Amino acid sequence: MRSLPSRAFFRAACLGACFGVAAAHADGFYAGGSLAAPHFGDNINGLSIGNSGVSGKLFGGYQPTPSFGVELGLADLGHINDVNGSIKSHGEYIDGVGLLPLSASWALLGSIGAANVDIDTSNGDDRGAALKLGLGAEFALNKSIALRGEYENYHVSAFNGHPNIGQYSFGMRVNF
Repeated sequence: MRSLPSRAFFRAACLGACFGVAAAHADGFYAGGSLAAPHFGDNINGLSIGNSGVSGKLFGGYQPTPSFGVELGLADLGHINDVNGSIKSHGEYIDGVGLLPLSASWALLGSIGAANVDIDTSNGDDRGAALKLGLGAEFALNKSIALRGEYENYHVSAFNGHPNIGQYSFGMRVNF
């Protein structure tokens, strides 16, 4: 487990990178955010819990070509309380993002990356590395603003297993 200062430093670095990217005003740089609905697909630390709640993410990236980009972000993966207990999860990630343009406005997107995820449950807490996969679509309103819908899955190494945490999200990307 990492110490509190190193975790705080890593989060601050990711957040700074997201907003630093937004401030760069260079070709190919972008930033955005999404609201999401969490999906806890597995039993997590002995809890089998519902799939309701609100989650989201902030992200920034660089897209050097029309079909590839690199993205950094902070994700709130949701917090759910029910009669069985509670789960709260969040993390930082880095992704490679592939885009397949379908028209001047529409593109399919896929992402693969790594994340560092905290999972806090009423039965205990853990932190682990995660394989992150995503699939979605993007609609460009104009050259600067696009709407994005995605499903992302975090396959986390935590609690002596590999629980899956997903989120369905809808948000906006702003190009600089």
